[in-house]
Amino acid sequence: MGIAQDSFSLYRGKAYEGQISTTDVVEVVSRKVETALVQFGRAVIRGTEKRSCAPVGTATTAADIIGFSVRSMATSSPTPPANPANYVTGYAVYSVASVLRRGGMFALCIDGAEAGEPVSVILTAGENQGRLTVGAGAGLLVLNQVKWVDAVTAGEVGEIRVDGILNVSA
Repeated sequence: MGIAQDSFSLYRGKAYEGQISTTDVVEVVSRKVETALVQFGRAVIRGTEKRSCAPVGTATTAADIIGFSVRSMATSSPTPPANPANYVTGYAVYSVASVLRRGGMFALCIDGAEAGEPVSVILTAGENQGRLTVGAGAGLLVLNQVKWVDAVTAGEVGEIRVDGILNVSA
């Protein structure tokens, strides 16, 4: 006879970038990827073609952002896993990406955050472009309707909640 599990943790364990965080109602739309790979858990902008998206750039504004790329297990890695712990994941150009417009998901927080702080998108070119953090200033775009749900340690995955229009905080 098997042993039944009789205790459960109140809090979730580890999560992945771009993973939907709850079974609540979320709004996720499909968009064709233009220009470059859209990695999971990153901000994406409206593309130039009908119903398309692209990664953020250094000149992205809040009005350009349409949501955040959601992890999909149906999407294979566009690069072979030569080193399984370190390979690219996301939506390749001409793939159809799932984009979170409203609801909760997990994202990597580069600099750490306190619960309730607004999310900032990193616009500076490099490996963290499109990832999320907190703060304001050069290379950061503050979104006042997207918040960190709980305190997050720098470099860890935390939950964000998109509750409205993605706009710059006043």
